[in-house]
Amino acid sequence: MSNVLHMPLGITNCYLVPGSQGYIMVDGGSLRKEKEFRTRLRREGIDPELIRLIIITHAHYDHIGSLAGIKKICNSPVLAHPLEARIMREGNIVIPPGTNLMGDIISCIGKKARSLLAFEPVDCEIMADQEQRLEEYGVAGKILVTPGHTAGSLSVLLDNGNAMVGDLAVNWPGRSFYPPFAEMPSEIYYSWNKIMQQGAQNIFPGHGRPFSVACLQQQLQNLGPSVCWPT
Repeated sequence: MSNVLHMPLGITNCYLVPGSQGYIMVDGGSLRKEKEFRTRLRREGIDPELIRLIIITHAHYDHIGSLAGIKKICNSPVLAHPLEARIMREGNIVIPPGTNLMGDIISCIGKKARSLLAFEPVDCEIMADQEQRLEEYGVAGKILVTPGHTAGSLSVLLDNGNAMVGDLAVNWPGRSFYPPFAEMPSEIYYSWNKIMQQGAQNIFPGHGRPFSVACLQQQLQNLGPSVCWPT
């Protein structure tokens, strides 16, 4: 897992992946974390302009809260799915529905506090609505479309099996790896299956510590015949 640099910004995990031309960054952190971003880069000895691309897994406020500021610091283009890019451009605050009781409660609170979650709108230079390789940016890996948490969710899968999945999966103590919020809950397991078939070995979630893909495999196996994979 050593080639993925963990960079938590607020409640959300962001990641830096080194390549032959610099770095790609995955997600833009929680609100008002630009100063913390600068500090972390300085601590790692990374010039902000070495970040060649910022990939957004999805456009929820905790993943793009500081994106506008980070983009200015790095002078980097932003890549997202077209559906998420529209949300970012319009500054829409999307509060997803819960998939369990805890998620329902937090979602309800979030909707009431919507005005406190406003982020600066961001233009997205690059759209991805299908698989896309990352060699152009010096990184051996690809972008996968992995809907479920949102309709336009993306994951970054490196050729060595490290996968940064946003909120497609979470790792919270004592809870399922299934996310507590999802716009398309029926698609979550399909996207899990997709990244496993594509060679994912280690999962780097937007929330919680990295974990082995075997955890997702076990959870899918426990479902038995209740999930019918598309052919």
